[in-house]
Amino acid sequence: MPDIQEEKASVEQAIERARDGISVRIDELDQRIRTQYDLKQFAAEHATQIVAGGAVLGLLIGFGFPKPLRRLIQIGVPLGLVAWKVKQTMAVDGDAILPS
Repeated sequence: MPDIQEEKASVEQAIERARDGISVRIDELDQRIRTQYDLKQFAAEHATQIVAGGAVLGLLIGFGFPKPLRRLIQIGVPLGLVAWKVKQTMAVDGDAILPS
C-alpha cells in the first residue's frame, strides 16, 4: 500500500507544478491580447488615416460620385454577382469548369 500512496503523492505534486506554470502563461497571453486588440489605442494610433478616409468619403457623398465610378459600380457589381452565382452553381453540381 505505501507504493500506491507514494505514487499518488508524486502525481499530485506533478499536477501542481504543471498548474503553476500554466496560470502565469495564461495571464501573459491575456494581457498581450488585451493590448493588441484595444480599439481605443488603434483609433488613437490611426486617427489621421481615419479622418482622411472620412473626409474623402464625405466629399464623394457631398459632391456626388464621379461618372466613371458610378458606371463601374452599375456594371461591375451585377457582373460580379452573376459570375459568383454561376461559379457557385457549377461547384455544387460537381462539373466545375472554372478554376477555384
